[in-house]
Amino acid sequence: MKKKWTMVTVAALSFLAACNGVDDENEATQTDENDEAVETAGVTDGNGGFLWKIEHEDTDVYLQGTIHVGREDFYPLNEQTEAAYEEADVVLPEVDLVDVDQNEVETMMTGLSLLEEGQTLDELISDEAFEKLEAIFAEYGMPVELVQGFEPWFVENMLLTFSIADSDVDEGAGVDDYFLRRAVDDGKEIRELESIESQFNVLSGFSMETQVQLLEHRLQNMDEAGEELETMADNWVKGDIEGLIETWEDLEDSNIDDEYAYELNEVRNYDMANTISDILQENSGQTYFVIVGSLHLVAEPSIVSILEDEGYTVEFVY
Repeated sequence: MKKKWTMVTVAALSFLAACNGVDDENEATQTDENDEAVETAGVTDGNGGFLWKIEHEDTDVYLQGTIHVGREDFYPLNEQTEAAYEEADVVLPEVDLVDVDQNEVETMMTGLSLLEEGQTLDELISDEAFEKLEAIFAEYGMPVELVQGFEPWFVENMLLTFSIADSDVDEGAGVDDYFLRRAVDDGKEIRELESIESQFNVLSGFSMETQVQLLEHRLQNMDEAGEELETMADNWVKGDIEGLIETWEDLEDSNIDDEYAYELNEVRNYDMANTISDILQENSGQTYFVIVGSLHLVAEPSIVSILEDEGYTVEFVY
């Protein structure tokens, strides 16, 4: 159980970070193009995601929008995506979840997720929210006392784990995992854009007020969570950006503090874009295959728009 919580926490962070607002003009263009591609190929022929390409002197970088949960019937993906992966010498995920020391990660997570001594979760969230939490844990045969000493961000991600388990999607079938495991088998180099530590630091670094808001929001929406995850997967494999955005709008319209979207999206997009720019400037002559949550590539300021602002030509492929 601990291993699953660890893996899905990172996956959840990456996916949610991708799902924040989209530039209207960019969105309309990409949606029309992806709808046409879906009509041509059909989901059963392999689709999904959104692909861009940057050419800089002798170096090529593909930017592949992914989803961190999935289904086995996603694969293989569309021909452009599969060809981009095959061409690549180096694969760059947000985080390399294949080569990870579980003991090290669990120790790190425990250190970041425990409340101060003497503080308990029920003191932080409303009575109504805690009663709902207690009922949910009872459904899974677990006493709520297990999480009384943990910060809200950690408990919120545990609830997401429950929702994934109750849906037809699986973090083990996520697109990132699909490419990372292939990269290992194919002997391709893997270079992280971020680290597990940095992602946990983002989650645990939110103010307590924001953490409480996130947990209470998830508790309010637990009944629909599994269905929403399934809809996300359907929208991704169809290339439907508008559909993906709809799953985020409820959170955007909620009372969750703006620091959430800023830290998860804007700060990280600039960091990842800067790393990609550094790689392009190395001019190694290699081909790179970047795999990040889809809306990292269109949520403004997106990785795509940041790189364009730096003078790169970013071509939309699929």
